[in-house]
Amino acid sequence: MTKSSGSVTTEQIKALRERTGAGVIECKKALIEAGGDQEQAVQILREKGKSIAAQKAGRAAHQGLIGSYVHGGRIGVLVEINCETDFVAKTDPFKSFVQEICLQIASMNPRYVNREEVPPEEIGRTLESLHEEIEGVEAEAAQPIQQSHMEQFYRERVLLDQPYVRDTGKTVQDLLTDTVSTLRENIVIRRFVRFVLGEDA
Repeated sequence: MTKSSGSVTTEQIKALRERTGAGVIECKKALIEAGGDQEQAVQILREKGKSIAAQKAGRAAHQGLIGSYVHGGRIGVLVEINCETDFVAKTDPFKSFVQEICLQIASMNPRYVNREEVPPEEIGRTLESLHEEIEGVEAEAAQPIQQSHMEQFYRERVLLDQPYVRDTGKTVQDLLTDTVSTLRENIVIRRFVRFVLGEDA
């Protein structure tokens, strides 16, 4: 017999915790609010996580870790990820997050952490090349094409915009938001470098 916690089962709570990393109480509340629907509960937790992340965003983050990962002796990654306290930096969830970001960078080869880092001239070159492709297309039709093209540009080059390799239903930004929500501290992916054997600097 499955034990019930309120109007949801312990199995439902456990499954939601495995997906989101949220605490038992948060998972229970989300499942009750969602009427037991896992997908809706995930969205509820994600929205709450965004609210928590927004509240933490302005707080200083000078602790953290420098993580590293080497794949097959041919690809190497170094990343600096900051949090607010040394206590959180030493926790398993934070260490796991750092490692996941290393794996993401090794696998997906982003060039920038966020959109703000993309040089304006690179965006300009991209828009200029697209303009040549859609020349002659009516402005009303050209605008959504341009927007879609730029979103794809960011998904390929910007770490936070990339689909998370272990769950392509969410982005790296979603993973960051979930981690902030779980650890209750501001977390910042500060910088990274990716090396490929034999590749020119």
